[in-house]
Amino acid sequence: MLIDRVKELSKFGEIVAGDKKEYLVVDKIKEFFEENKLQTYIYPQKVLNWEVREIEVECEGKKLEAVAMPYSPSIDTETVNYKVIKLNNLFEINKYYRLYKDKLIIFTLDNYMRKFVLNNGKLLSHLPQPPPDVPAFYIREKDISNIRGICRFYLKSEFKESTGYTIEAIQPGRSEEKIYITAHHDHWFSGEHDDLISVSMLTELRSNNYELHLISFTAKESGCFFSSFSWSCGSFYYLKNKKIENTQLVISLDNVTQTAKYYVTPGLSKYFPVTDSILSPSAYSDSYNFLKLGIPTVTISDMSYPYYHSEADIVGNNENFEHIIKFINSNILNNKIQVNIDELKNNVIKLKLPSELKALALNLIEKRKYNELLKFYGSILDFNTIVTETHLFHKIVGLQKAYEESYVAIEDFGEFINLCENEECKKNREKYISYLLNIISAEYISELKNLF
Repeated sequence: MLIDRVKELSKFGEIVAGDKKEYLVVDKIKEFFEENKLQTYIYPQKVLNWEVREIEVECEGKKLEAVAMPYSPSIDTETVNYKVIKLNNLFEINKYYRLYKDKLIIFTLDNYMRKFVLNNGKLLSHLPQPPPDVPAFYIREKDISNIRGICRFYLKSEFKESTGYTIEAIQPGRSEEKIYITAHHDHWFSGEHDDLISVSMLTELRSNNYELHLISFTAKESGCFFSSFSWSCGSFYYLKNKKIENTQLVISLDNVTQTAKYYVTPGLSKYFPVTDSILSPSAYSDSYNFLKLGIPTVTISDMSYPYYHSEADIVGNNENFEHIIKFINSNILNNKIQVNIDELKNNVIKLKLPSELKALALNLIEKRKYNELLKFYGSILDFNTIVTETHLFHKIVGLQKAYEESYVAIEDFGEFINLCENEECKKNREKYISYLLNIISAEYISELKNLF
């Protein structure tokens, strides 16, 4: 039954936020909800739709199969000024896209077609950024040898403001306390693990205790009007227009496989198996936007899934997700959620913080203002590790990393690139970072004092 629902949704093909097929998928999800007698709401939202109308890559008379990286602009050129990049993983794409701005880039990873949104402006910024000015393409690894000589790159793509649709169903509970469970229906290629299996799981979840809000978001993969937080803008704008009161927890199901991990806000680890949980919230799911409002989160995801954002993202008929459904239902939804404040305190103690800031944070936890402290989570991107990390007092953590690393982006704060080639430059750069640390620490201290 679960796999049947996945296949019903994937038959519509790739769904980009705001395209004509999105409402067909949402209407099918509505059917799933109504079959379970759930009260259902649909929320329209403005999104940036990107569509490829025509694409052609040809080198020395040989046409090659290729896809354009999302947000690539149109182009029609014959050139030798291109560069082929063999990736270690997809998260490297924007690193290289920024390094080789003077060339047209062709990416490859393996023999599966893949997609990943291009970012052209400052990374980890919610503000609108400049759109990509040069397209990037992806080919299968077996075709690399055919990229040679003069190549013609032709792409006709279109950007337009459109409407995406988020759908929510409410399952009443015995109390006014709520748990939100989120998935998303926009996806690249077939997108069966990312994220149609999650959408299909929503109606399998039950609670005797909590009022459940089961949501499938639009614009998780794209649609964010060139923000370099190019993901999860469906939930970002949903939360701008909603009051999330009495919410105990948010569970995001995002790219779920049979071996998915649990990314957990500190304070909740006792509900999750030690071998399968990571004591850190995820920046890559819709739960992150709830975390920024002070709500504890868990994201169930597989960041090591080998077919991520690829044409091979297909759920096999022999795959079984019953253990995940059973675990969520029994261990979380029908359990009394109680935060272990000592776990968050230990997290704060391990941070390298000014003593006054650390004392205020610990005092805030002691006063049972755990949720207020969660609002101080944010993200950093270290180009040495590529993956975005989430930390309490992220600006301080990011600036401390900037002392040692060559490139660090800090959410809604800036990018720190080390171009120093002599000791004088390094010393001055360290003074600059130290100065910023003092300013940011003072700001955090002031904000925390206002919470008492």
